[in-house]
Amino acid sequence: MKNLLLPSVLVLLALFGNQVNACDEDCKRQQAMDQHNVEFPSYLNAKFCETTSVDFLLRDYASLEKYRNERLPTGHKGGMNNIRKMLEQRKEWLIECDDYLRLTEQGRVFYNAETTKSIFAAIDKVTAELNGLVYNGSQDVIVSNGLDIAEQDFDQMLSTLDQHKTNLQLRGQLVIR
Repeated sequence: MKNLLLPSVLVLLALFGNQVNACDEDCKRQQAMDQHNVEFPSYLNAKFCETTSVDFLLRDYASLEKYRNERLPTGHKGGMNNIRKMLEQRKEWLIECDDYLRLTEQGRVFYNAETTKSIFAAIDKVTAELNGLVYNGSQDVIVSNGLDIAEQDFDQMLSTLDQHKTNLQLRGQLVIR
């Protein structure tokens, strides 16, 4: 009898032990909403946030790099304003995802807090500079001497994004096909 008791207990623990303490994403979501008194939109989940982050790192990065190299030097205010608005919109989406992932204890939108903070700061620098050029600069002044800082801020942001993308690839967390 004693010989059967120990294996039986171990089998029961193996079968039911993980289920008692397991908390899937829906469970974490509900716990976070209860604990932090927030309501998450129904579309918001870890997969959505991963897709949003990867799209920003790949698709939006390519658009921003092309804009930086081809259109920014022209100093056209309409393009600057469009890029500024696009960056602000993407940042809103990424912040929403970062808050969700952080509150549900599933990580951060850009791997960790330090990287996330540095990418958001780089986006803020670019949007602030573009905003200043669009609303405070004349077309002639922008083209002749106003683009240096904007170009430097763009280069810094693209470099920060590229470093993060490379780190994810080295960890095997981002595969580009």
